[in-house]
Amino acid sequence: MSPLTDKKIASPDNRLEARLAPTNGSVWDLSHASLALRELSFEARIFGWNGVWSSCSRYFAINEWLRIDTAHCPDMQLVIIDVQDGRECVVERVSCGFVEPMYFKDDLVKYNKIEKGMDERAVIQCRVGELAGWRTVPARPTGRGAKG
Repeated sequence: MSPLTDKKIASPDNRLEARLAPTNGSVWDLSHASLALRELSFEARIFGWNGVWSSCSRYFAINEWLRIDTAHCPDMQLVIIDVQDGRECVVERVSCGFVEPMYFKDDLVKYNKIEKGMDERAVIQCRVGELAGWRTVPARPTGRGAKG
């Protein structure tokens, strides 16, 4: 088996890049990753392996693992990161299920939500401009040479 390598997801304008690095103790291959995005700091948070950019390259959507102590019933949330303004917003929280970004179309983000032990599935869309609860993402301390 070859070693797991970082995954780089370039923005549509190729000016930005989200870098996902596999974390130790991943339950499934490439299921848990750390996120590096510009100078933003996500510290010890654990994200999924797939993220999507908006067509304007301003927003990046990715799922975040809130509880990973069980492989069969995780708690997750979908997060949108406003790279331009250095802030983030939780779009959806799911207990005992999964939430995965699909794509952006204009001001809409579309995502897949699976909850209640995999019994309830839905494809949902919401407008980024209507989201509430934005919070600042702290900057990474200087001296750590991560690109992004």
